[in-house]
Amino acid sequence: MTKRGTVIKSVGGVFTVAAEGQTYVCFAPKKLRYNDLDVVVGDKVTFDELRRGKGVIADILPRRNKLLRPEIANVDVCFAVIACQPQPDFYLCDKVLINCFQQHIEPIVVVNKMDLSSDAAEEARANYRDVAEVVCVSAFDGSAQKLCDYLHGGKTACFAGQSAVGKTSLLNALLPEANGQTGGISAKSGRGVHTTRHSALYEVGDGYLVDTCGFSLCELDGIRSDELRLYLDDFVTLSRGCKYSSCTHTAEPDCAVKAAAEKGVLCKSRYERYVEEFNELKEAEKNRY
Repeated sequence: MTKRGTVIKSVGGVFTVAAEGQTYVCFAPKKLRYNDLDVVVGDKVTFDELRRGKGVIADILPRRNKLLRPEIANVDVCFAVIACQPQPDFYLCDKVLINCFQQHIEPIVVVNKMDLSSDAAEEARANYRDVAEVVCVSAFDGSAQKLCDYLHGGKTACFAGQSAVGKTSLLNALLPEANGQTGGISAKSGRGVHTTRHSALYEVGDGYLVDTCGFSLCELDGIRSDELRLYLDDFVTLSRGCKYSSCTHTAEPDCAVKAAAEKGVLCKSRYERYVEEFNELKEAEKNRY
């Protein structure tokens, strides 16, 4: 019998699919697993039911969107999580937000560990006040419940960010029965220790939340250097004052975006990271061709 369901967990090519109030352990044929149709958490799939709660995935239904970091499909909201420890990687956060804008996903910058310090919150507001909503929480004082507001109406949200910023701690605060393992900071490197080994989707309130693996690298997937500026609303607004309509806001004269960064109207460090991201894409394009 063919059923339709949602992939809620993926471990080593074995997929847990929720359908009709039950879960099934499913496998995917190689034609789905090793090409552009790889199965990821959040996918809506059809599968052929076998005996004893097992099945074989037959097809992946059309996706609304897909992120590569974290690898997740059909999400409405992405919580880009940073904290005072480990040191916030705003370059990584920039890329997560840009990928969200490209995929029509609402990004929310979540500053965790507010019980330890508010410094990261001040930096986040300075960087993203005109780009995305910034929400400040702690996994230990009840403020994490604010995140449930973004799940109303059956929305699906995912966490994204470095290891040890507290993504799983936030999930545990919202859904204690998830009982996810949490880690800390490596004394040697100062970076987070990986604890979440796979993505999994949980029902939280009347919506859904995906816990994901931490990562330190993120690519701008499918974005050309000359269109990067188009995914930043505040850049687009400011660019009306540029001399050239095709201004990339890097080397052109009379650039209103560059001028805004110099005057402090636009966060200067974020503008400088934009130039770095632009040059990175430009170099990749040169090497590709």
